Amino acid sequence: MSALDANLKQKIKELAVSDAFLQKNKKFSAIYENRYQTEGTPVFGHSLSSFQLNAIQSRLKTAQNSLSLGKYIQKLAADKGRFHYNEAFFGQAQITRQYWSKLIRDQYPNPSKEVILRIAILFRCDLKQTHELLAKAGYTFSDCNRRDQLVLSCIELGVYDFADIEELLEDEGLSLF
Repeated sequence: MSALDANLKQKIKELAVSDAFLQKNKKFSAIYENRYQTEGTPVFGHSLSSFQLNAIQSRLKTAQNSLSLGKYIQKLAADKGRFHYNEAFFGQAQITRQYWSKLIRDQYPNPSKEVILRIAILFRCDLKQTHELLAKAGYTFSDCNRRDQLVLSCIELGVYDFADIEELLEDEGLSLF
């Protein structure tokens, strides 16, 4: 277990509350939001415009062609060379063989946000990958949640040691993983 350097600890805490960092994370979260608003005109017996219908069809096609949570986790694991279960490696994230197997086969319907964050940290995901992973599980980071911002700051600064992250959370009086 490595102890965080005091300067790095301070940087993480400062980054977690900086406006620039909050804006960067809002940008990643906005990927999954529809920013177009149009006036509806009656088409096919309802009030959706043809633009809105096309946008909906496009979104449905994109969803159909995108990776599920399990497939995305499989891709991350394969990219990191950690597809097969290893007790020592996955144990760091408190993920059992049975849970891992169900998760990558999309047999676990609602993994918790904490599990998703543990996977992001375990695979040393960058911010974009972390946001993608969370979005596929139906989660997002809150810009007013100190815990979320602290964990994101750790990821941004390359702090992936569970003990260090939990120490920072505890120092701030925030709930642990």
